[in-house]
Amino acid sequence: MTTTNSALFATENATTTLMKTTRTLLSFFLLLQPLSAHARTVKATVYDSWFHGRIAYCGQTYQHWGVSAAHPWLPCGTKVRVSHKGRSLVVPITDRCACNSIDLSAGAAHRLGVPLDGIASVQISY
Repeated sequence: MTTTNSALFATENATTTLMKTTRTLLSFFLLLQPLSAHARTVKATVYDSWFHGRIAYCGQTYQHWGVSAAHPWLPCGTKVRVSHKGRSLVVPITDRCACNSIDLSAGAAHRLGVPLDGIASVQISY
């Protein structure tokens, strides 16, 4: 009877330890996952055509009618969903800007309906 009880307690201890380890590992991996950002409303401007053909911060050649964007702190290559008046487009961050918003290439702005010579409120999520 004592042998059975000690075997039972050993099994319970092993199960409890396994559950704690699994919970710890799951918590660790969940912390490593990027948090999905809620859509934020920001001001969008459009690059000047003067930048066409120049090398952007991230190393690519800027194409004025291509689809790209500049952001002050998002890492190069980050895909950002930009939405404006019911239209939505995923654009890669290829440059930096000295702004508190997002700078869109003319191609991205045109597809979203953002005026090429003005400022528009857009929603971004990444």
